[in-house]
Amino acid sequence: MVDTQSNRPTFFSLLVRLARDSVFTSVFVLSLYPASQAQEQAPPLSTDRADATADVNHGENKSNSDLPDAPGQLPKQARRLTFGERVRIYEHSITNADSVLGPAFGAGINQARNEPPEWGQGASGFGTRFASGYGRMLIGRTIRFGIATLDHEDTRFSRSNESGFWRRTRYATVRFFVPRTDAGTPIPAFSRLAGTYGAAFISNEWYPASRANTRHALLRGTTALSASLGWNVFREFWPDIKNFLRRSQD
Repeated sequence: MVDTQSNRPTFFSLLVRLARDSVFTSVFVLSLYPASQAQEQAPPLSTDRADATADVNHGENKSNSDLPDAPGQLPKQARRLTFGERVRIYEHSITNADSVLGPAFGAGINQARNEPPEWGQGASGFGTRFASGYGRMLIGRTIRFGIATLDHEDTRFSRSNESGFWRRTRYATVRFFVPRTDAGTPIPAFSRLAGTYGAAFISNEWYPASRANTRHALLRGTTALSASLGWNVFREFWPDIKNFLRRSQD
């Protein structure tokens, strides 16, 4: 299934590897369920929000934005999440628009850079790069789901109620690295870091030998983390950008 002369996996062999690694990761995460059942019974800290169901099922309020998870009501109150609610948030995180657009955008950039060169060009090269990016996304968010279930991180996006470009940029950046638990306590982004770098190292399994090493895994993880930070800042300002574009068309 792998051409040993070019060290280039076929698109379908790469999908098989991604499926296998995703299954192993998912089995580990699902093994956390018994330890999380107590969380299922915990009463919410705040239950009087009219948009609580929308936050759980979609991680977003669609009244003000069409982008995934872009909020419409500020601020998001602390609320104890059950395991079932976390599962639904996780399911949404791997099926929303950016879960496909991100890997596709990254595949396009790497196609232009011919990175890694062993994967070649054309539709086959792009497909392999896209499958690799999507697999890293899937594994990373699965790991993040598992870690966040243990340390009670609230992985939902929350827009600030700050004013001014730099204050809002600082808020989006700080909350990216220091989110809050579902009880409202600040905590380092263990789940995000573990998911991003864990997926980068696991992907050594299918990358060619020239890229399947610690240095390139750290580079992949740091690049993915930087892109996620940029996306987080963009989401903070997206409702304003969209309103400006609408007004300019009137």
